[in-house]
Amino acid sequence: MSAAAPAAAGDALLQYGAIPWRKDRRGRMRVLLVTSRGRGRWIVPKGWPAADRPPYLSAAMEAFEEAGVIGDIMTHPLAGYHYVKEAADGSLQQRHVTLYGLRVRGTLTNWPERAERRRRWFDPEEAAGAVDNAQLAQAIRTIAA
Repeated sequence: MSAAAPAAAGDALLQYGAIPWRKDRRGRMRVLLVTSRGRGRWIVPKGWPAADRPPYLSAAMEAFEEAGVIGDIMTHPLAGYHYVKEAADGSLQQRHVTLYGLRVRGTLTNWPERAERRRRWFDPEEAAGAVDNAQLAQAIRTIAA
């Protein structure tokens, strides 16, 4: 995917992400998390804005690339969170992620980042506890409400 130059929200670089979810056979809400490439922490799929797409479609594309899921993406943001990323040069970058809910309709066995990440379905409260960021945890709880 060709990403546009990162937009800034104040001093933070802007990214878009998805919270993939589905209902299991018993009707219970499940949330999909993926591991980060570097440290293997549980996160949601996220990435840079795409020059030729609205934000919600950038989020859906990240969910496809990082988690191998397709579905119905919300067109309005669900929530957002901030985090700090260490750049390759050692500098710290503030980032803001705008999140969209993604109702998963299909899970692929092969996807672009399959070799780089793991994915796992969680109960929403378990997913909130698995992520390191308190704002992201709250966003996960919001989609389950």
